[in-house]
Formats: sequence, C-alpha cells, structure tokens
Amino acid sequence: MSEANGRQPLDGVTVLDLTQFESGTVCTETLAWLGAEVWKVERPGRGELGRRSLTEPDIDTYGFLIVNMNKKSITCNMKTPEGRELIRKLLPKADVIVENMGPGSIERLGFGYEDCRKINETIIFASIKGFSPDSPYAEYPAFDPIATHTGGFVAVTGFPDQPVKAGVSVADSGTGMACAMAIIAALYQKQTQGIGQRIDVSMQDYVIGLGRAGWEMYYNTGKPPRRVGNGMPLEDVAPSGTYPCRPGGPNDYVHVYCSRASNDQFHKLCRVIGREDLIDDPRMATPQSRFLVRDELDAIITEWTMRHTKTEAMEILAGADVPAGALLDISDFANDPAYTEQGIIVEVDHPVRGKVKMPGFAPRMSANHIEYRPSPALGENNGEIYGGILGLTGEQIAELKEKKVI
Repeated sequence: MSEANGRQPLDGVTVLDLTQFESGTVCTETLAWLGAEVWKVERPGRGELGRRSLTEPDIDTYGFLIVNMNKKSITCNMKTPEGRELIRKLLPKADVIVENMGPGSIERLGFGYEDCRKINETIIFASIKGFSPDSPYAEYPAFDPIATHTGGFVAVTGFPDQPVKAGVSVADSGTGMACAMAIIAALYQKQTQGIGQRIDVSMQDYVIGLGRAGWEMYYNTGKPPRRVGNGMPLEDVAPSGTYPCRPGGPNDYVHVYCSRASNDQFHKLCRVIGREDLIDDPRMATPQSRFLVRDELDAIITEWTMRHTKTEAMEILAGADVPAGALLDISDFANDPAYTEQGIIVEVDHPVRGKVKMPGFAPRMSANHIEYRPSPALGENNGEIYGGILGLTGEQIAELKEKKVI
C-alpha cells in the first residue's frame, strides 16, 4: 500500500533557476521532481540557449524538454537595470538560487553570493562550474567532455592505444544531481540551524570522485589504472569481455565477467555453453591463467553468444548465476514497456511535441509519487510570478514586455 500523503519532500521550497544546458538544469529539475517550485529565468525572445536549435528555431529541442520538466518559466533580461531589479525583488521570495553561467558572469551581473546574501541572508547559493573557484583552471570554459578528460574518466576509458570519451553526459548530469543532493542537505541545515550557505560544485571535482576504485591500483602499483577496453582494469583476468550476439547489429553484444575471487562462476559458464571440458583444462585453472589464453577463450564464448540475441544471452547466463549484461541502448529502453511500468522511463504529453518518452527520477520513495509535467513554454508563468508573487499589475507587465525586459 502506498504511503504517499499527497505532499512532496520539498513542498514549500522555492528555487530561482539561472541555469542552462545540462548540469544546472538537471540539478533544478531534480529539485522540481521532489516538489520544489522552480522559477526558470530565461532571456526574452529566444529563451535559454539550449531551448532552440539552428535546424528547428521555432520549437523546443528534445534536449530542453528532457531537463526542464516540472518547472515554471519566466523571462527576464538581466542585462537591463529593470531586469536586475526584478531578480532582486524575487530573491527574498526564494530559498535557493542555482547558476551555472561562465566563470565570473553571475558576479558581473551583481548576483554573486555576497550580493544575494545582502538581499536574503539565509539564501542557499549553488554554483556549478567546470572547475572549482580555487583551481588554476577556474577561468577556463568547460563542457562535459572537458570535465571527463580533466577528471580522469577518459584516462581509464578505451583501449591501450586510444582513449575514448564517454558517450553519455557523465559530468553534466552527475554534477547536477550531486549539487541537488548538497542543496537538500543545506535546506535541512537551514531548517535546523537557521543558516544559508554557498555551494560550489565543479564538474572536474565530481568526475575525480567517480574514479575512487582506480586508487586501489595506484597504491598497489604506484601507477595509474590502465585502459583495458572491456577487460578488468584492476587485474588481468578472464573472461571479461563484450561479445557479439545475433543478429549482429551495432549494439548486439553482451558483456560477460566471471569473478576473479573464485572459479565458481566460470565453471557455471562452461556448463551453460556446453564446454564442461574447459573445467579440467589446466590452462583454465585460474582467472589469471585464463587471461594468458584469453583469445582462445573469447572465441569459444563468442561462438555461443552468436547463437543468441543479447537479451537471450543475458537471460540464460544470468539465470545460471553467471554475471552478464546485454548492451542496451535508448531504443531498448523506449520500446520495452517494462521500463515504463517501473517508472524509470516516463511519458509526458507536451503541447507541441506530443507524447515524449524520457528518463525519470531513479530513486524510489515509498511516501512520494512524482507527477511528471512537461517543460514550460517560454515565459509561460510571467503573469503568475510577476503578478501573483511580486504584485505587478497587468499594465506594468505589459510595459516590461514592450521594453523587452521580460
């Protein structure tokens, strides 16, 4: 039975969202999913840079839709005195302000932490940048691939002679969620101790933290972890690889790894693929000895996997207690109803794009149910917030719009 009581964890929390692209927008979307009222501030006319594309200038990009659900949009030209005054009037109404502008931009606008604190003493000011404020690279521009390269992620990804950048936004989305976690902790501290604070999260710092496991090898060998493709980076063992499956498409693969701690899983693998003879082969006696003949072993495993689809191979192997994972892609998630039923893939009805599937909030909370709402239209909530919150009249709002302030 559901324990939900109709309220969300962050009900009553208001967030002033000065973010764009992914890291900041993921942060504020996470807060919105948890019940915060998020006021997304966008430039008049075009909106945030991630909203429009060169190929479809008059319709929101899917990238914008995916990271701006459950928010409210207001427009404001913060480069004008009138626009900055609107933000100053909204600040006392907010609990949190989040920004991920280029280095120094928010300070030049007059809304750095100390500026905001003068207006709202207990404001929680969260800033996401490529590099931390005291880094020697603090003034450098950064996007996700810059952070994954400078954070050590790419150094261990790829093959010995070729590093390969991540194919997903590890730094962007990950840093955004880490920032949301810090904001929630700060909100608790504000509630219990009555204080606000500044939060700085850098994408490089977050990615460095993702590499914790590699430090074991560093201390054991004095050298950084190696790039080993689909192998096991901590030790040369086999089997550990990604094997092709039927019918041979670009993502028709399954990864198989048997524990380096014992031979139990390898023996189960041998039985599943009908090669019990390998159990008594002295060359296959240990994970380390198998590595020396890995090409022969990989060919044997491939001969079996090529007779099965990736999901069949996963189900058969994992069902026999052999660790195996199909190489799933976005089309697999979008077209498999199981992910929608689980709630990890959600479908929202966008007024222009129609029904759109996208990833939802991964954690499950027994006392909370998220109602996913589509991303807002540009300036959709100007009247509600400028009129209802700040008390501006319709004439005043119309005048600000005429002057291109909102």
